[in-house]
Amino acid sequence: MLIFLAYLGLAAFQILIIMPIETVMVERNVAVVSLLYLPHAVRVLGAWMVGPKSILALIPASICVYFVTRPETGSLTQADFIIPMVGALCAPVAFELMRFVRIDVYPRLTGVISWRTLVFAGLLSSIINSFFSTLFLEGRFPIEDTFNVLTRFIIGDVMGLVVVLFVLVGLLKVFRRFASV
Repeated sequence: MLIFLAYLGLAAFQILIIMPIETVMVERNVAVVSLLYLPHAVRVLGAWMVGPKSILALIPASICVYFVTRPETGSLTQADFIIPMVGALCAPVAFELMRFVRIDVYPRLTGVISWRTLVFAGLLSSIINSFFSTLFLEGRFPIEDTFNVLTRFIIGDVMGLVVVLFVLVGLLKVFRRFASV
């Protein structure tokens, strides 16, 4: 439930705050992809903490956000159901692919976190998401913008993850400081 609510909360912040600012600054393909997509952090952190079971929260959250932000392009297509599924599955799939090649990113009882490996998992999941989402978004943006859309997916997802990680680390430091007083 926490993953579902965090995803919706960051998506609302994305839609209400970040997208209007980005629309003024960039003006192209903002409805398709953002340069700072904060909900990707929830995908990655949810998959990291809960594992593949995170899809139980990510799928409904991703579907809700997709249909709220879906531009009016006419009747629903198969892509309208596949794209949110790709977004929901990209992080758990990336973590499982990494585990398959013996890179274990999941939390350990020691409490030591490999931040670089966690961000790499976020990058891998973003690559999966960008490739398949762009494939199914075909026709919703000019063909000459394909590389632009692919790179903006990756940049937006990774930047969203990094920003949320910095905020969480800062909040943890503040919490520890006040907890020790």
